Amino acid sequence: MLKRQLRVEARFDESEYFQLHRNAQQIGNSVSAYIRRCCLSDAKVIVIDRRVIRDVYREMNAIGKNINQIAKIANSDRRISPASIDRAEAMLEEIWRVVDEQLGGIRSKR
Repeated sequence: MLKRQLRVEARFDESEYFQLHRNAQQIGNSVSAYIRRCCLSDAKVIVIDRRVIRDVYREMNAIGKNINQIAKIANSDRRISPASIDRAEAMLEEIWRVVDEQLGGIRSKR
C-alpha cells in the first residue's frame, strides 16, 4: 500500500472549503483524493448536481412531447408546414446536443 508522507497546505474561505468538501463527497472521494485527482490528473473532474440534470432532462422531454403533439396536429390537419416541424425537431436535437455536451455525455450513459 502506498504511504503518502508529504503534505501540502492551502487556505480557503468558508464557502470554498464547503464547496471542496461537497465536490469530493459528490464523486465519492476523500478531500485528499479529490485534490490529487484535480491537480495531478489530465482528465477533467466534473462535479454535477444530479438533481439539476434530472430537472433539465425532464424539461427537455416535455419540450419533445410538445413537438410531437404539434407534429401530430400538423399531420392530421395540415395547418403547420412540414418545414416548420423539421425546424422544430432540428432545434430540439441541437438543444439536446448542447446540453449533453455541457454535461459530459450524460445522455448517452443513461
